[in-house]
Amino acid sequence: MTPRGHLTGPLWIALWCLSAGYLSLRGGEVFAAGGGWALWLLSMAPLLLFLVGVARDSLQWIIWFCLLLLFYFVVAVEAVFARPNNLLVVGALADLILLFSVCTAYIRYRGRELRASADDSDD
Repeated sequence: MTPRGHLTGPLWIALWCLSAGYLSLRGGEVFAAGGGWALWLLSMAPLLLFLVGVARDSLQWIIWFCLLLLFYFVVAVEAVFARPNNLLVVGALADLILLFSVCTAYIRYRGRELRASADDSDD
């Protein structure tokens, strides 16, 4: 496995911190609306499934994770328009935007690292 560089290391940590932040903000939003663990787990199941693939540091899984985040982005924008004064909803949207940005940056720079290490091993 290729070690992470000086840029992808912090991006990897940010990816996990923002993912945990989104899961907790979404949990707070579900529980504040009167939902329980089952509803939270049901709404977060696809995200949790893809986080298992992200943990393997597979760029394909991370790309699919980014595409899944776009679905959650649509849901978050709808929630912000429905409840604009709810800080949990607005915070979840902001967290989601940052998470998507970090994921795309990680894909870009990690892909470069992996290609460079593959080129070095071919020599």
